[in-house]
Amino acid sequence: MDTIRMKEMEFYGHTGCLPEEKANGQRFVVTCEIIFDSIRGKITDDLNDTCDYSMLYGRIKEIVENDRSDLIEHLAYKIADDVLKNTRNPSMVRVKVSKPDCPIDGVFDTMEVEIERAGE
Repeated sequence: MDTIRMKEMEFYGHTGCLPEEKANGQRFVVTCEIIFDSIRGKITDDLNDTCDYSMLYGRIKEIVENDRSDLIEHLAYKIADDVLKNTRNPSMVRVKVSKPDCPIDGVFDTMEVEIERAGE
């Protein structure tokens, strides 16, 4: 198995249940792992034989910045679905969405969700 990991990408978005989250937005940190049976590009050294993570970064950025869902679970699902649709022959995608500035009165590092989806 081969993995491409896009780790701890920071974006500003408006996903959240509270009105102030929708209005003011907050920071989100996304890690996306795309798992393949084998990445052909490791042999051919050709971008066409792997996934274009520059393109995927832009798509993930757009999703996070434009999302107005209530739940980070839904945001992670949207990202995973888009990555699966825009990547050639993935076995699986794993997406972690962290919300470090979650409006909770308490001491914590982050609140996060991680989902996995299998490729077709």
